[in-house]
Amino acid sequence: MRRYLHTFFLLFGLLIIGLSGVVHAAAKWDIYRIGGVDYVKLSDVWRFYNFTPKKGKAGCISYGAGKRVVSVKPARQDFYVNNFRYILSYPIKDAGGQLLISTIDMKKLVDPVLRPRRTQADPVSTVVVDPGHGGHDAGAVSPYAREKDCNLAVGLKLKRLLEARGFKVVMTRSNDTFLTLRQRVEIANRTPNSIFVSIHHNSGRRAAAGIETFTLAPQGTTSPFAKTRRFAELEGNNQDNENIALATAVHSRCIRASKAIDRGIQRARFSVLCTITRPAILFEGGFVSNPEEGRKISTSTYQDMLAQSICEGIVAYNQTLSGGLRRTNKSRASRSESSRSRSIHGNNEYRGTTRL
Repeated sequence: MRRYLHTFFLLFGLLIIGLSGVVHAAAKWDIYRIGGVDYVKLSDVWRFYNFTPKKGKAGCISYGAGKRVVSVKPARQDFYVNNFRYILSYPIKDAGGQLLISTIDMKKLVDPVLRPRRTQADPVSTVVVDPGHGGHDAGAVSPYAREKDCNLAVGLKLKRLLEARGFKVVMTRSNDTFLTLRQRVEIANRTPNSIFVSIHHNSGRRAAAGIETFTLAPQGTTSPFAKTRRFAELEGNNQDNENIALATAVHSRCIRASKAIDRGIQRARFSVLCTITRPAILFEGGFVSNPEEGRKISTSTYQDMLAQSICEGIVAYNQTLSGGLRRTNKSRASRSESSRSRSIHGNNEYRGTTRL
């Protein structure tokens, strides 16, 4: 491990954490480079968010404040917020008893999740619902369910629920039709002021079960399906913070309602996520290959529950952005206040003043 010869000063200014009113002065962070990846100490992270030791996920190291508890495991990529699971881009490092987290995970996952109202984006009026597969492409097939049918059933139910909440809905398909991945992305990219929700169901070993949600892997990271680091920026990376905020809102509500195994919010470079210019997630609602889960997935009751939970997540996502927008508009009234309230969010060119 080689520690930088300089100390990296993050120009956070004065920060108000949550509703506690605790004000922190400019924070000082030491940057460590291990295997070409930059890391910061978790002790600095806890101090930044004013976190103290808490009882959290079993077998994990847990810190938090108020009702929010964060849990991690050394040498693992598991990251829990109130027991909801995220998969980090890089494992937590144990360097001589000092736990480290990558700076890319801090900027692209931890801070957007812990401070979602600092995501600078407008609420959306339209949802592009993408039931995966269709036509000659059946997706996952088992004795219990065909994925393409379940995807469409959930998508159509979600459409009705969203329209009842005042959203416009664009369906990539409304019947048993085949579309290429490029066609699905093109529909989303030409739909203004929208988000993209691709609905799928999983297949695997007979015992495999649970719900997982995917967002695009950040620039400069690997993904579970591509072990090499990709440094080229993809169009989908311009919405990294919105992607993780949308995934959090949808995934957490689906896990809570279904009580399914939480397989986590994960990173991938699926085609429908790479070149999209809208906030986007790919949602996997369970395993058709699992006897118990596969039978549930084919029922209208389970499909109703998934559609309702996804809808509630989308509404919550929009409300979060509305809150952030009100905060942004208020801060613009004072330039000095605005300069003090910059977040550590940003795309891969590091929007804002703070650079992790």
